[in-house]
Amino acid sequence: MEKPYLIPIEDGLGNPFEERHYYKIYNDGGHYVGTRVVRSKGKRPPKRPAQTAFDIAFDSLYFQAVKQGLKNDAMADFIQAGLEKLYPASSTLRKYILEKIDKKQRNLWKRIKRFRRKANMYRWNYFVTFTYDPKKHTAESFRKKLRKCLSNLHTRRGWKYMGVFEEGGENGTLHFHALLYVPKDEMIGRIIEKNEYSLKRRKRYTRYGNTFFDENFGMSDFQELNPILLKRGGTIKYLIKYIVKTGEKIVYSRGIPAEICKEIADSDIAGTFLNFVTKYVLFDDVIDWERDIKNYGKMQRLRL
Repeated sequence: MEKPYLIPIEDGLGNPFEERHYYKIYNDGGHYVGTRVVRSKGKRPPKRPAQTAFDIAFDSLYFQAVKQGLKNDAMADFIQAGLEKLYPASSTLRKYILEKIDKKQRNLWKRIKRFRRKANMYRWNYFVTFTYDPKKHTAESFRKKLRKCLSNLHTRRGWKYMGVFEEGGENGTLHFHALLYVPKDEMIGRIIEKNEYSLKRRKRYTRYGNTFFDENFGMSDFQELNPILLKRGGTIKYLIKYIVKTGEKIVYSRGIPAEICKEIADSDIAGTFLNFVTKYVLFDDVIDWERDIKNYGKMQRLRL
């Protein structure tokens, strides 16, 4: 969607009569959408209270229920049975469990919304899967060393990543699925085509393994992405499926904005719609990825 033709002003200062406001802007997968920034005079939210032993027990049972695919009453029954083995029965226990489950579900929705916005905002060039070799790692050492490796690549070579660990696959081993951005000429190792046989699918398949990750961790698969494939190929939905399925925390590198804050002129707005608050759909050329998004986190720190 292109902006309508505007007559340029000679002094280059823009239209002095045109109002400009600051907006929080995110990408919904199709367009950039903004909400107007309004200064808040409210107090800061209170600090989150420390977890009790009861809360920790609930969380453990909740994640076990998620991994078993339990929902609604079945999930509540499972958690209640587990808690009653540890603590005396209470008339308010069921109410507490239902409230906590509801809170967990709302928090999950917020995490997924944040994940979607980060995924849509950045320009990813690979969808990757890493699987560890039991001869080289345990599940715990794989988690720790892969995260450390990716963190170092982020710091030293400018890589960006966001993904989730998942236990499953053909052998029930631990995998890490992620979106990856590798700047030009900053790839390590070599990506080579490998033809292998899948016992689960009972047929041969092709993967594009990275020699560095294959040698140090076990097996890797680098699938090239472009903006169209990312939005229409189901990659984001694929990752969200694992977030919901496992309850695992999402692993992010720094510097991936879910939204940006930018001053926008009225002429940059293509239309509006109401979704709890008024939202503004921007013309496609208002936001430039290189200028406004790529180094957004770094620019914000420099301003501070």
